[in-house]
Amino acid sequence: MNGEQKRAVPDRGQVTGGFSPSVDLISSVIAGLLIGLALDWWLGTRPVFTIIGVVAGFGSGFFKLWSYSATLEEQAKERIRGNRYS
Repeated sequence: MNGEQKRAVPDRGQVTGGFSPSVDLISSVIAGLLIGLALDWWLGTRPVFTIIGVVAGFGSGFFKLWSYSATLEEQAKERIRGNRYS
């Protein structure tokens, strides 16, 4: 196997077909929205927690996108280094 071991679990991108970053963003916003709505209903407040939840969901989703793009960039750098010295 040329010094490389096969992974027992495939990469996340192989399983999801590349939709993972967009699904992460959308699911984070929806989760924040639902948590905010539930807190507003439970506490009897106006849409204060809904707005906070949506903003927190966007923040979490964009952080996930940023970390995913940083991972892709690092993989690209590794490929370039590998091609340069092989």
